[in-house]
Amino acid sequence: MKPELIFSVLLLAPLVGFLFNGLRWQSKNYMLAGAVATGAAAVSFAMSVVAVSRLFGEGAPTSIEANFYNWAAMDLLSIDVSFVIDRISALMVLVVTGVGTLIHLFSVGYMSHDERPSKYFAYLNLFLFNMLLLILGDNLLMMFVGWEGVGLCSYLLIGFWFSDKEKAAAGMKAFVTNRIGDAGFLLGIFVIFGLFGSLNFAEIISKLGAFSVETGWTGPITLACLFLFIGATGKSAQVPLYVWLPDAMAGPTPVSALIHAATMVTAGVYMIVRLSPLFMLAPNAMAVVATIGAVTALMAAVIGLAQHDIKKVLAYSTVSQLGYMFLACGVGAFGAAMFHLVTHAFFKALMFLGSGSVIHGMHEEQDIRKMGGLKKYMPITHATFFIGWIAIIGIPPFAGFFSKDEILWFAFASERGSHWYWLAGLIGAATTAFYMTRLMALTFWGKSRFDAHKVHPHEAGPSMLIPLVVLAVLSAIGGFMGIPHVIGEILPGHPGNWLEHWLKGSIAAVPMTEAMKHATTMEWILMGISVSIAGLSAVTAFSFYVLDPSRPAKFVSLFPRLHRFVENKLMVDEFYGAQIIQPLVNASRALWAFVDVNIIDKATFVVGDIVRGVGSTARTLQTGNLQQYALYIALGAVAVLFYVLK
Repeated sequence: MKPELIFSVLLLAPLVGFLFNGLRWQSKNYMLAGAVATGAAAVSFAMSVVAVSRLFGEGAPTSIEANFYNWAAMDLLSIDVSFVIDRISALMVLVVTGVGTLIHLFSVGYMSHDERPSKYFAYLNLFLFNMLLLILGDNLLMMFVGWEGVGLCSYLLIGFWFSDKEKAAAGMKAFVTNRIGDAGFLLGIFVIFGLFGSLNFAEIISKLGAFSVETGWTGPITLACLFLFIGATGKSAQVPLYVWLPDAMAGPTPVSALIHAATMVTAGVYMIVRLSPLFMLAPNAMAVVATIGAVTALMAAVIGLAQHDIKKVLAYSTVSQLGYMFLACGVGAFGAAMFHLVTHAFFKALMFLGSGSVIHGMHEEQDIRKMGGLKKYMPITHATFFIGWIAIIGIPPFAGFFSKDEILWFAFASERGSHWYWLAGLIGAATTAFYMTRLMALTFWGKSRFDAHKVHPHEAGPSMLIPLVVLAVLSAIGGFMGIPHVIGEILPGHPGNWLEHWLKGSIAAVPMTEAMKHATTMEWILMGISVSIAGLSAVTAFSFYVLDPSRPAKFVSLFPRLHRFVENKLMVDEFYGAQIIQPLVNASRALWAFVDVNIIDKATFVVGDIVRGVGSTARTLQTGNLQQYALYIALGAVAVLFYVLK
């Protein structure tokens, strides 16, 4: 099969699904809409498997490329519509299409009672198409097209239930916040083009040899990386542009799983990993990436401690886990960032879909304070959610343990790492274990806190349970693709860190300090500390919310202001509203009153009066009187003769 055919099917399958459901958007036949959309996603996944399989084996190529046509040809810039699957994009395309197919399948049951299922599935397929453009494009401009496309689709899907003003506002908030980041991304593209004269990833990386490491803050590569990172903070919800993602939970729950757990929010991480050799030349920019990642991981985890909406808890967990990925990128552990990206897609998509199953079974209830004891009503959902919980808090041998431990190790041992980065990551991990155990306890364990006469919890149907089971299996075994060397050494016949070997040569090398290169004992110690702290934190939360449920209220009574501050999300939205948004609104009103009304409007009035006056004067010359016209002709003739004979 030719590469052009593979890419055509891979990309066009979801686009055809979008067109099919989009043209019949008013149809309420959810089974047909869901079958077409899920089938389109499955076809893309099958083509992804076919394409990626060609990268395996002796003598296999390092990439598969296809160039379709020239999009723009100018004196200084030529852009081709071309795509590539290499060892970096291979991971992404399998995750996006594989997890995406499962989420499409889950949506069939979840959206069965919605008034506009065809419209929903059309948006879902369009999102998948744009996400594939983002990860498969071989240049920054193609990536930017997909980047903007997924931004549009996120707006449409978050505000899908637009008749609810709160949900419509959440979609608008996501759109506006992402536009701020996208402006930075565009500036980064401009700087890169000015430096390299190309936007093609391979050409950019091939020209890096002519540049040296920049030690200052104003070097062109440093500025380019900082601008690109601004784009990443918007799309991947990092401080200070993270505020859109928790509100984005207003959309249907499968949307949260697809966009805000497995795909779109990881676009910023993927972009930085794709350009990792460029970022390695800008250590100051990487320090900013690591610092913002550490702050985001810790800050979002703290906010998650006091949230009551099941999806909001998972949303802040997503923001926190994305912070870990950026922390990894900032210390040069690009492979660890991709590893956590993959494992996070498994267990976070599982938990979002699990929350969807809970909400569906609880008749749209999302407040975990009104749940409890659901384990006996929803055993399969509980079992799969349990695996996701174990994975995210980092208990071996589940997926989250391996990837999170890898990040913490590099944060401690990398030349660009810091013990402070490691400590921030460790505290974030402990906090994650606490609030995720709290979520688990208040939702599934303990006593029921709902009215059994009004609410009848029930297990979901097969279309919703099958994706949960598959994702649970992946969350359980997915970490084995990146077993650390210290563990691989004690496993007879184990080949070591397969993922590191797979990505070798495709991403920048990770420098380690001399003291840490062979510090096997230290790695074991740090691994033991992280697992012990997570376990102790989980046990503490279990004792608070299951063994003695009165403890949380006692703690809140001791620190009421602190609890209220955390419950109100550290007042970040209020701060933005008071210090940024409202001043901008006031300034805009002032500019309107002074500039628009007093200058622009009055200028147009003056010009209009002048034109009207000139017109009135000229109109007096056009009376329709033939004798007057004859007089004008005679006067004109006299004037001409006078001028000629002068």
